[in-house]
Amino acid sequence: MRLGYLGPEGTFGEEAARSYQRDATLVPKPTIAGAIAALLGGSLDRVLLPIDNVIAGPVGETLDQLYLQRDEIVIADMRLLSVNHALGSYGTQTSIEVIRSRDNTLAQCGQFLSEHYPSARREAVSSTSAAIRELAQSRDKAAAAIGNPLAMERYGLPVVAHNVSDSDNNRMRFVLLARHEEGLRAPTGRDATSLVLAPPADRVGILRDALQIISGNWGLSLMAMHSRPDGRGGLRFHLDVEGHMDDDTVAACVEELERALGDDRVGVHVLGCYPRCSFIEPKIKSIGIIGGTGAMGQWLKATFAHAGYDVLIAGRKTDLTYAECVAHSDVVLMNVPIRNTDEMISAVGPLLGKGQLLVDNTSIKTQPVAAMLKAAGAEVEVLGMHTVFGPEAASLHGQNVVFTRTDRSAALSEEFEHIFYKHGARITYTDCEHHDRQMAFHQNLEHFTKLVLAEVLCESFDDPDSLDRFSSPNSRASLATIGRVLHIDLDLLAQIQSWNLQGPDMIRKFIDVATRLGQAVEKNDMHALQKSVEKSAGQLGHRFLADMLARSRERDKT
Repeated sequence: MRLGYLGPEGTFGEEAARSYQRDATLVPKPTIAGAIAALLGGSLDRVLLPIDNVIAGPVGETLDQLYLQRDEIVIADMRLLSVNHALGSYGTQTSIEVIRSRDNTLAQCGQFLSEHYPSARREAVSSTSAAIRELAQSRDKAAAAIGNPLAMERYGLPVVAHNVSDSDNNRMRFVLLARHEEGLRAPTGRDATSLVLAPPADRVGILRDALQIISGNWGLSLMAMHSRPDGRGGLRFHLDVEGHMDDDTVAACVEELERALGDDRVGVHVLGCYPRCSFIEPKIKSIGIIGGTGAMGQWLKATFAHAGYDVLIAGRKTDLTYAECVAHSDVVLMNVPIRNTDEMISAVGPLLGKGQLLVDNTSIKTQPVAAMLKAAGAEVEVLGMHTVFGPEAASLHGQNVVFTRTDRSAALSEEFEHIFYKHGARITYTDCEHHDRQMAFHQNLEHFTKLVLAEVLCESFDDPDSLDRFSSPNSRASLATIGRVLHIDLDLLAQIQSWNLQGPDMIRKFIDVATRLGQAVEKNDMHALQKSVEKSAGQLGHRFLADMLARSRERDKT
């Protein structure tokens, strides 16, 4: 294969091309436009060009050529390369008056240059290696070049300073281009699609409308967004979204973009589909769910798979054993009934080793987190989690997820948490004791009070159908919750009441307050009720009460 790259020899482009396919015939080209012209002319089979940098952002010339040649070329792949720029010169820090490199490369090193060469002029050239080669030939002591230290070694230019980028994690993405007739690359399951929105002129709200369709209507994750001048005083928008055009959701999203923006004569162009290539190489690639055969386990499996992870399921009735699941997973998620959690953690925890994360997903945290810390080795990360919703949720967006970090929650834990953050969950961090006290109120007491109300209803009214005709908005909400609680799996209800150590105390507090206020009503002591209302309203505060009232009124409208 004849693979073109932005030359001359010695650039990071050559390094990226060589790493892409080692047996390819590498052909340097002096410009980005020239490399694409050679591809279209048939003298090259593929072209690999810089498109984005983690510090300096997009390479404008590459984006512009992608748009200009949109009917002739297609993005076939992306490649990521770590870059460590060096500064080379025959001069000294005091003698250097001009520093040359590509504009994007100069931007990557702006902080270093401002600190060490504040008076030197920065001059953009077509190629880092060209700047290095020309300086090596001229031996001009008043000039310096920034680029690949391997190129400086090749051309004999002395290195004055290594690693001059503004970040130790400097990375460049390269785009692999093919001729358009080759079509879109086949899906891999972890893909991205590059789009361009090209308005004929400036119009207020075009980008807002597009983002509403992409993220609001179709729930697609936006990976990148860049604007480029269109030459007429307006802008084009380059967008990368997760997914492939073979995915029904992505195809429907693009179709809606074309339909909704078509009246405004906005061009919607698909530049290509390719495997996702993030600047941050994920440590988590596979997630094993122990007990993932139930409804919530299957919900989590679908959610993780949609996010691009390999998901393994191990349960009592699966062919995959717990040991096999653990061996092939970066994260092991315990998703078993509360009463079995400690026992399963004791069995599975010792199977994990260094570089793995153990997570539980139960509605209590004190016992499971303690069990994980005890069962798993000291080199295993441990994180508590509670997804405070059920499998009927349409997506993670807006759902409450609580994490209880431990002293063994580190990089893997943070990356796992980011899965939920990325897809719109409401993240809360707390400790085990506070979590269980909250759940004692929201689950134990909530269930208990509704069970009591249900019995009172049964003892007081023979015809449940008549209740709705006498209900206020508040009582309708209460009746709905009663119905929901009475539909809970009885075994789950019992487990929640049995295993939260703070549940009985919360229920006792309720009984004590109910008894005191009930006695006040019996004695016609309305002053006691008034004091109770004033005390609670004062402690909860105006902001909380106003928010709850607004939610209640919003619910009444539906």
